[in-house]
Amino acid sequence: MASSCNRQYFLNPRLSLRLVILLWTVMWAVSAKERAADIYLRGEVGGNVTFHCPVDKTRTVIFFYFQIKNEFVNGYYKTKDITRPVWENTRVDCNETAVHMYGLNISHSGKYECIIQYADSTRINEAFIELSVTANYSKPTITTFCDGENLSCLVTCSSHGGYPRAKMIWNGPMSENTTNHMLTIVNSSEVPNPVTMMFNSSSTANFNCSNGQLTGLSCSVGDVTSDVILVCTPKVPPVLSNVIVGFACVVPFVLLLGLLLYCKCKKRQRGQATMNGRTVNGGDEEAIGLNTI
Repeated sequence: MASSCNRQYFLNPRLSLRLVILLWTVMWAVSAKERAADIYLRGEVGGNVTFHCPVDKTRTVIFFYFQIKNEFVNGYYKTKDITRPVWENTRVDCNETAVHMYGLNISHSGKYECIIQYADSTRINEAFIELSVTANYSKPTITTFCDGENLSCLVTCSSHGGYPRAKMIWNGPMSENTTNHMLTIVNSSEVPNPVTMMFNSSSTANFNCSNGQLTGLSCSVGDVTSDVILVCTPKVPPVLSNVIVGFACVVPFVLLLGLLLYCKCKKRQRGQATMNGRTVNGGDEEAIGLNTI
């Protein structure tokens, strides 16, 4: 049955003509465009990149279009001016078939297409360059709130302005077993900014302080790590605290009293010296008077 159907199909002149036209169209479409291997490019928010479209420098380029999702970005035509608007943050290099892009943001990520035609051929040459724009997260900041007895501490670590999306990770001298009963993740979120498309990443964890002070705690997101802090620091006992406060109050008073006594003694000594000086001087004057008589 299958072979008879095929025989009948090819014996029909109208169907055969349609098949020939279809095959010729497919072959022409394949041969009319030459596509190079994809190129991958990375950039950072606020930075610049250059798209180098592959080109045969021994041949003359008639036109060069650079676009993304059928949206014209920049380019040139050898025999006429291009009236289509270009992206303001781009500049085309006609000698290198390259496009310079400035002031990158997340929305510039995507697959760009290079379309080139040479003077000696009607074929359209295509190449795709995929741009990935990233942004470094800010250095995470840590805030700590402990209960009155320091039995548990709520610690929040947050960072902003990063891309792509990344989770906040807690770091410290904790094994998997100790982490399970010392650390409980209360909340973790990665919230995108609707304007910049960059993420704010944060995590809040509750630390059980029953095992004492935890040293060397930090958090990280992407390639950025926070400062190292201490958690569950032992609270100073109230009795000792009162003693310290009392001592701090008494010491200045004792110093002030000692200073006053010192000043009073010095003043008394100066007065006594003055009286002695007057007595000696008076005796000398009387002796001189007697000798004169």
